[in-house]
Amino acid sequence: MKARRKGELLRVDLQATEAALLSVLFDDLGTLLDVGNTADTADPVLQRLFPDGYTDDDAASAEYRELVAADLASERSGRLQACRAEVPEGGGRMDLDAEAADRWLRVINDLRLALGVRLGVTEEAELDESEQSVNVYHWLSAVQETLVTHVMD
Repeated sequence: MKARRKGELLRVDLQATEAALLSVLFDDLGTLLDVGNTADTADPVLQRLFPDGYTDDDAASAEYRELVAADLASERSGRLQACRAEVPEGGGRMDLDAEAADRWLRVINDLRLALGVRLGVTEEAELDESEQSVNVYHWLSAVQETLVTHVMD
């Protein structure tokens, strides 16, 4: 992935393999969010994406989750669907305005959080660099860093 500023736009060029990978990742996260499982507090990925509102009061936390989980999941799904629609099939260029760049940063962050939970990423964890999913995690981190760097310009 290459990115650069073009006036007010962030111009992002994706190779075909990058576009295909993002499409798969977006679809996988979309499935997790669309199934309505966001109330499933046993899934560690959903716990990370939708943390408890209150850490010291289970009843208040359950009430908070009941009140906001659907809206938060809907917002996440909307951002995800918008990004998914912008991925050029077969690779290519995307021109992102400030709102789209912010949306992309949020979705890439969600992907990293989800994959990081599945991989057990912590400060102390030693990841098996030969695993494909670890390489995907590192690639997502690089994508996020590239976007942040160019958004901050």
